[in-house]
Amino acid sequence: MGLGLGSAPARPAGGGALRRVRITLFGTPDSVYTRIIRLILEFKNVGHDFVMADIFDDGGLPDDYERRHPFRRIPCIEIDGMVVYETDAIAHYLEALLPEPSLIPADARTAMRMRQIMRVVDNYAYRPLVWGIYVPQWGRDGTMPAQETLTEAETALRALQELVGEGGVGLSPNLAWCYLAPVLAVADSVAAGSELIDRVPALKEWWHCVRSASAMVRTRSSESRY
Repeated sequence: MGLGLGSAPARPAGGGALRRVRITLFGTPDSVYTRIIRLILEFKNVGHDFVMADIFDDGGLPDDYERRHPFRRIPCIEIDGMVVYETDAIAHYLEALLPEPSLIPADARTAMRMRQIMRVVDNYAYRPLVWGIYVPQWGRDGTMPAQETLTEAETALRALQELVGEGGVGLSPNLAWCYLAPVLAVADSVAAGSELIDRVPALKEWWHCVRSASAMVRTRSSESRY
């Protein structure tokens, strides 16, 4: 089932021959990791088909999905008939395939901090902020996260604030931008998450600057405030 986003040629910003790339993205609009890839495609100005693949709904996956993703997770992408799964692999393949505009800083130190932010989101921020705070609170009044979860989430946010301060992400999009904004979007959709973000003022300032960006508006789902 497509969502009618269509497909379009990739248009290299630096000129040269136009290369048509057929891209189909499988996932759900409310998935943080699916949104990461959607943001990358937005910033690359590349159209794509979007196919719903809901791993939590019985019958929510396309019949042949296991052929594309043996672990039945999302997102998964098909590019000119070639299948890629794992968000990090998809992101870096898109960057290599569609290098302009670049989402990787030219400066080695900045690029290193960018990758640190991406891995902190993956390994330390995503689970407590999304599954520990957002999922129990969204639409469930009075369900408070465990203190251990709040502590883990705050530790991750403070680490991210430090890395943002060291230049790993700014107002111009890079891959860390695409990773960090979606996880903050869901965290800031519930009271406990917003309270934690208030405790990291420099990160909050960055987030408040980017949360209304046109790419964020176009990729927002009904399950998130931003």
